[in-house]
Amino acid sequence: MNFPVPLTAECVLTGSAGDLAAARRFTRLALLAWTAGAAIDDALLVVTELAANALRHGCGDPVLRLSVDGADVRIEVFDDNPAPPVRRPAGPDGGWGLPLVDRLSSVRGTARHGRGKVVWCVLPAAAAELAG
Repeated sequence: MNFPVPLTAECVLTGSAGDLAAARRFTRLALLAWTAGAAIDDALLVVTELAANALRHGCGDPVLRLSVDGADVRIEVFDDNPAPPVRRPAGPDGGWGLPLVDRLSSVRGTARHGRGKVVWCVLPAAAAELAG
């Protein structure tokens, strides 16, 4: 069976109290539908960190985009703040998120997008087969 590649889905985060839980649920359901369960735990951690940063430091309603292309899971979070994320020293009040994302992903980056930016990363899912 042939699958359209890449598979892509988006979720708008509105700043409501349940946004992070909704983003994690969206991620779990999309990856369960697309893969054999590969990278879900890592993806949930990464989505939580990137979405929380966009909600805390970004502007507008951030958008979470997931895609699977071959054996990679790409996670992108768009917001309307053009300033790139700033890595700060880890301590009791935070600073652990970007190092965690870096550790779990094979590559991470930031790019200008419209009037804001996108923060993205790629998680290897080498053992994954597209679900069918």
